[in-house]
Amino acid sequence: MEHLKTIVFDLDGTLYEDTHHFQYYANLLKGKLPFEKQTLFEEDYIAVGEGTHTLKIGRVYDAKKDLILAHLNGKVTNGWTWEGVEVTKEELTSHYPDSLSFDLFDMLSIGDLWWVPVSIAKHYGLTSEQAYAAFLQTREHMMTDDFILEPLKEFAQVLEKLHTKYTLVLMTNSPQTDSDVILKKLGFTSFFHDKIYEANKPINTTDRLTYISKQHHVPYNQMLSVGDNYINEILPAAIMGCKTICIDPFELFKDSEANYTVKDLSELSALLDKSLLK
Repeated sequence: MEHLKTIVFDLDGTLYEDTHHFQYYANLLKGKLPFEKQTLFEEDYIAVGEGTHTLKIGRVYDAKKDLILAHLNGKVTNGWTWEGVEVTKEELTSHYPDSLSFDLFDMLSIGDLWWVPVSIAKHYGLTSEQAYAAFLQTREHMMTDDFILEPLKEFAQVLEKLHTKYTLVLMTNSPQTDSDVILKKLGFTSFFHDKIYEANKPINTTDRLTYISKQHHVPYNQMLSVGDNYINEILPAAIMGCKTICIDPFELFKDSEANYTVKDLSELSALLDKSLLK
C-alpha cells in the first residue's frame, strides 16, 4: 500500500463493532408487521442467525420476485425461493440475463447485518418507507445516552496516527445528525478531513469516490477504501483502481477483488499500523 494519500472509511461495522442495535432495529421492523406475521419474522430472523436459513450474509434478496440469490460480482450463480427451493438455471438466466444492479429498495445486497431484518420484513410485506422509518428510529436510539459505544483502543490509536499522515474521509449511508453523535461517542470527531453522509452506496459509490478524487486531488490508485460491506465499499472501489480492505467476519471474500481481508477491527488495526505507520 505504498504511495497512498487518502483513506475512505465506512462508519457502521468499520469504525466500531457493537451489534446490539441490530436487535433493536429488528424489533422495530417486526412491530410494524401484522400480528400474524410477527412470529414468522422472529423465526426467520433466528434461523438466519443460526445459519439454517437460505438468506445469508453475502447473498441478495430480490424483493420484487421474492427470491434469494447467490452471485459472483453481481452475476447470479444460484437462486432459491424463500422456503429454500432451488430455482432452475433456465429461470435464473431468464430473470437475470445481466449483472445485478443493487439498490436500497428492491435488490438488496445482504452485505452486513443491517440488511438481514429488513429483507425478512419486506418478504412479509413491509414497505420500503416503513423500513426506512424503522432505520431512522434506530439511528435516533443510537444518539441517546442509553446507547453506549466503546471504541477499540488500539484502533483509536491507529486512527489518530493516520490522521496526521493521510487525508481521512468518512463515507456513510447514514444521516449526518446521528453519524456525528456516533463519532463523538467514539472520540473520532476530529480525525476526518472530509465527511460524506447519506452516500447512497452502492448506487452512488462510484460518484462519491470520483468526488473525493477531484476534491482532494488524489488519483484512484492512491486511495484506500475500507469497509465491511463488499458490494458497497470494496467492489466498486476496486473496479476504479483503488486499494481496498474488506472487514470480513464471515470469511466470504478471501478470494475476491479485495486487496486485503481482515476478520475484525483488531486485525484491521494491526494491518493499518504495519502497512501505513511503520
